[in-house]
Amino acid sequence: MGHAYSLSHFEYFSERDLSHSLDSLTGILNREALVKYINWLVSKDKPFSFFLVDIDNFKNVNDTYGHLVGDIVISQMAAYFVKMSGDRGVVARYGGDEFIMIFEDVVEYNDVWKIGHDINMRIGGIIFEGIPNLAITVSMGIARFPLNADSTQKIMEVADKALYRAKMKGRNCFIIYLPEKHANISLKKERDKQQTQMQLCYTLFGNLMACGEDISQAINNVFKSFISYYMFDHICLETKSRMNHSVVFTLSERKQFTHIPVELIDSLMNSAGYVSLNNALGLNEDSYGPIIRQYEKQKIKSVMYCKVSAYDVDYGYIRVDTSNTVRIWQNNEIALVMTAANVLGLLLHYQKKTLEDLPLVVPTEAGSIE
Repeated sequence: MGHAYSLSHFEYFSERDLSHSLDSLTGILNREALVKYINWLVSKDKPFSFFLVDIDNFKNVNDTYGHLVGDIVISQMAAYFVKMSGDRGVVARYGGDEFIMIFEDVVEYNDVWKIGHDINMRIGGIIFEGIPNLAITVSMGIARFPLNADSTQKIMEVADKALYRAKMKGRNCFIIYLPEKHANISLKKERDKQQTQMQLCYTLFGNLMACGEDISQAINNVFKSFISYYMFDHICLETKSRMNHSVVFTLSERKQFTHIPVELIDSLMNSAGYVSLNNALGLNEDSYGPIIRQYEKQKIKSVMYCKVSAYDVDYGYIRVDTSNTVRIWQNNEIALVMTAANVLGLLLHYQKKTLEDLPLVVPTEAGSIE
């Protein structure tokens, strides 16, 4: 990686010895050297864009292949970022599977967007030596100095908010920090996230099990809590004849979703009663042409369906959509929606109702990001 750190064309590095400033695994700048560089940029009031990059689900790589392979992935990703940034950017390993890329004098939204888009588009083509069929994606949070922040700490904080939004949006994407959209995002530590997921479970059971005859209001409350926490673009119930209880995330670029016939959904279903498609448009055209047309029409990129059933009676589906960007569905998301579908199925069974019996609810928006 030595050739990558010919950084003399950058003023800050022109006369600096980097021999003690490089990460031992990847050969790129280490965290300490990066922070000093950003402090210098801020002190000189030099505009720059700050890319905080996180490898998606990297723990799965370590758990599946072992830490030695994990190190190979981190090293090759570092080499990719250096190659991608070329003479324009400075790359550092921030820690673990997180990287930072700095692009001096690149702060116009369209220019920053193009870099983020290029990274995401080209990253799928990386082939990891000796690791067949390993697909890696990244999430990126991007902030701009001085537009979004006036200090090193602040630029890191706002980039972290953008990264959090990218992860909650489904990973495999980038978010450029915009204060009108992202300022109120409240970052949660891992323990806080686990506690919030537990609270979601309590909300789910509390609403559905205590709803009495008013299943409709309980469903609405549960769906809004899902949207607020997971930032799904859309969630609803699908029955044979209609879509009901449609809730759309406030920040979703698409606001209108329409009914998808359940017979099309049936063809996707697995034996466990659910299906999650990261890339819904990647289905085989010959086998799934009609449902692909539905996704194209509604600009749906990723979908999850969980069957609402009980005692061998199928009532319909809980449907979750992501539009415009591909979502990498997480196990905890699937598990919670499946739980909701199973509990709802039991309620319908014991109350001798069907989803068709529920009143038609006007589509609503939801989505606190605090």
